[in-house]
Amino acid sequence: MRWLGRLFDNTVYITGVTVSLAVLVMFYYIAHESSYAFRQTFSWGYRLALLPADADLSTTPNSALYSSLVAVNAEGADGLDEREETLPAPTIEQMQSEAAFLATATTLVSEVSQIREDQLYRDDWREPKPAEREERILVLGYASPGYVHSTMYLAWEPDHSFAPRLAPYRLVLRLVRPPQGVSVEPFEIDLKRQASGRVALPAWAARSDAERTQGYVFEVAAIPQTSTFWATVRGVLSAEWAPTLIYPRYGIFPLLLATTLMSLLAMLIATPLGVATALYLSEVASPRVREWLKPALELIASVPSVVLGYFGLMFVAPALQNWLGQSLGIQSGRNLLTTSIILAVLAIPIVASVTEDVLKAVPESLRESALALGLSQSETLWEVVLPAARAGVVAAILIGAARVYGETMIVWILSGGTATMPAFHSPVAFAQSLVSSTRGIPDTIAIEMGNVTFESVHYGHLFLLGLVLFCVTVIANLAALRVGRRQVWRV
Repeated sequence: MRWLGRLFDNTVYITGVTVSLAVLVMFYYIAHESSYAFRQTFSWGYRLALLPADADLSTTPNSALYSSLVAVNAEGADGLDEREETLPAPTIEQMQSEAAFLATATTLVSEVSQIREDQLYRDDWREPKPAEREERILVLGYASPGYVHSTMYLAWEPDHSFAPRLAPYRLVLRLVRPPQGVSVEPFEIDLKRQASGRVALPAWAARSDAERTQGYVFEVAAIPQTSTFWATVRGVLSAEWAPTLIYPRYGIFPLLLATTLMSLLAMLIATPLGVATALYLSEVASPRVREWLKPALELIASVPSVVLGYFGLMFVAPALQNWLGQSLGIQSGRNLLTTSIILAVLAIPIVASVTEDVLKAVPESLRESALALGLSQSETLWEVVLPAARAGVVAAILIGAARVYGETMIVWILSGGTATMPAFHSPVAFAQSLVSSTRGIPDTIAIEMGNVTFESVHYGHLFLLGLVLFCVTVIANLAALRVGRRQVWRV
C-alpha cells in the first residue's frame, strides 16, 4: 500500500503547486492590466473673463459677458473642437450691439508672434498630456469703444468639476504683454494657491476688429512638477473617486476605507456570535442538538450571497429604517450599517465552523485536568479550552474577514452606490457615515467594469482596485494559515 501513500502525497504536492501557480498567474494578469492606469494623461481647465467692478464671474449672465474657457481635457482630444469653430471671438460690432463691453478671446497658439486676427475663438480645448508635458494657452483681453470706466478686472475660476489641488502641474496665470501705451505691473498668479480671484487692469479698448490682437495678452501655463507615474500614484492615494467626470479623479481611499469599515463592523458582529456558536456546538450541545444544528449552520454558509443581499434589501433595510430612521436620520436602508449586518450573517457560519474544528482539536486531557482541579465547565471553557485554541480562533476570524472583504453582491445590492469618504472627525459625523450610502472596492469593480473602454486609464484603475483587493485577501489568508499553525498548548 506504499504506492497508494505515495500517490496521495504526490497528488497533494501537485495540487499545491498548481494552486500556487494559479495565484501567481492571477497576480501577474491583474498587475499587468493595472499598468494601463499609469498611462494616464492629465486634464485641467479655467474660465477667464474681463469684468467691470460691479460684476462677478460666477453670476453674470452670458448674454452680458463674453468669457473664455481654456481647458485641457477629453473634449479636446480631436484637436480643434467643433464648438470652437462655431464660437468665434466676439467682434467689436457684436459687443456693441449686445451691450457687452468687455471680452476675452483665445488664439489656439502658444506664441505671441503666431497670433492672427482671423483665428480668434471664444474657447480653447486641447488634448490631455502626460505629466511631463508642458502646456501654454494664450488669452486676449479687450474692451469695446463703448466701455466708459478706467479700470477693468481679469477674473478667473476653475472649470466645473476641476479640482486644482489634484493637478500634477504648477498652474500659473501671467500677463505676457500689455497693450501699447498702457502702464501695468507684470504679474504671475499661482492658480493652485489662488484657484479663483480677480486682478485690476487699466482699461483698454479696441476700436476695430484688427486691433483686438493688440490688446492684453495673458497666458495660462501648466508647468510639469513630477512624472506621470508619481502623479498617478498621488491621484490614486487621493480622497475622491469620480472617473467619469470630464476631469476624472481616481482616488481609492473612499472605496478602501468603506470596504475596510464594512468588514470591521461585520466581524465585530460575527466574531462573538460565531465563537459562541462554536463553543456551544463543541462543548455544550448534546449529540442530538449538534446533529441538527451543525447541518443548519453549513446550510446557511451555502446560501448564495446574492440571496443574502436581497434578504437584506427586502427585510433588514426597511426594518432598520423604520426602527432607527427617525432617531439617526436614515434616509435609505441601503447604507453601510445594513451592508455590515448582512456581511456578518455571511461570516458567522465561516467563523463558527472553523472555530468548532479548532476546539475539537484541543486535547481532551486538558479538559479532564481542568475539571479534576475543581474548575466548573464554564471556567474550563473560558480559562483552558478557549485560550488553548486561541491561535485557531484568530485564524478563523481572519478567514471570515478575508471572505467578507472580497464580497461583491451583498455590497453591490445594499451599500447604496455612492463613493463618499467616511467621516471620523466627530462621533456624530461617524455615526452619520454608518447610516449613509457608501461604496466599496468589489462593487465598484462590478458596477463600472462593463462600461469602460478596454485598456483605457479607467480600465487600468479598476484593475488596480482589484490588485489591492487581491493582495489584502491573500495576506489575510496567509496570516490565518500562519497563525493557525501555532499551538499554545503542549501535550
